[in-house]
Amino acid sequence: MKKIKVQMRYIQAGLATLFLAASFFSQANYVQKNITIDNAESCFKGSFETHELWVNFLTEQSLKTKKLFNKERFVKNMPKEKFDYVKNNLECINFTYQVDGLTIEGYYLKPRNSFNKKLPVLIYNRGGNGEYGYVKFYSKIDFIADIAKQGFIVIGSQYRGSSKYIKNNGKDEFGGADINDVLALMQLIRHIPDADINRIGMMGKSRGGMQTFIAAKSLPNIKAIAIVAGNNDEEMALKRRPKMERVLNYRVPNFKNNRAEALYKRSAIKWLDKLPQGAPILLLHGDNDKRVHVEQAIQMAAALKNRSHEHKLVVYPEGNHGLWKYRKEVNQELTSWFKKYL
Repeated sequence: MKKIKVQMRYIQAGLATLFLAASFFSQANYVQKNITIDNAESCFKGSFETHELWVNFLTEQSLKTKKLFNKERFVKNMPKEKFDYVKNNLECINFTYQVDGLTIEGYYLKPRNSFNKKLPVLIYNRGGNGEYGYVKFYSKIDFIADIAKQGFIVIGSQYRGSSKYIKNNGKDEFGGADINDVLALMQLIRHIPDADINRIGMMGKSRGGMQTFIAAKSLPNIKAIAIVAGNNDEEMALKRRPKMERVLNYRVPNFKNNRAEALYKRSAIKWLDKLPQGAPILLLHGDNDKRVHVEQAIQMAAALKNRSHEHKLVVYPEGNHGLWKYRKEVNQELTSWFKKYL
């Protein structure tokens, strides 16, 4: 197998960071106040209370929907031992919060015992659009739990327009007003026990990369950023995957009449100067990604290098959009990156 290609570029933060002394909360462009965590409850509830109940639930659902459920493969990938470890060692909380008059779903995971220490916080921005990409229970106790157990609090938004059960949930604008759902998490972090509000990073997968960069423009004190398989140039992305034009036309308000501006606002490579200059950026991408071409990460790394913005690029040979073959390597890169900079 080919070696993983790594490109690194480091610079000293310089005097510019001295001017970032004001808090996250006072400098963010999104200023809705008094946002609280509502309806908080454990993820391990009902059909998800035990591993056995969960497997039985999935089996029953497959019979109702007539969709194949491979129990043996599921148990191999998510054994009872892993389920029990996460339940016993991490808090997994689902909640709602109010943004722009809408009810938005969110969640966070954190170590149960922080040994009286403040913990760094990661805001995780998911991929997909609308209901597609909704962070389900499996993802919470799998990928997200793998990050949280390394000593992080991980918080995320499901974004507006994703809930099947909340009527007042709004519409996903794919990088529009839904960015407020991400920015509002900054206020919620203050309500999470053991959260260190002075050590906050942000990471995004796929569409979540776009969310991360747009949100980061309003958060100059973000300490570090990580992007996995994300687009940075929407015009280039549409040339590679033209069917996404339909998604943008449906999701983005007035897209047909405002196409150029809408794409510009969603293309971080066009406004690198607006990103937090003191936040190093990690870019992870597979060179066999059929959804988001690896050129997105390579081009972004080159642009960051030209601006002397601290970054690291890792390209995984034959890696697909989900980077499933490199699960351990990706998790290691992410945790090492945030442990270093938070």
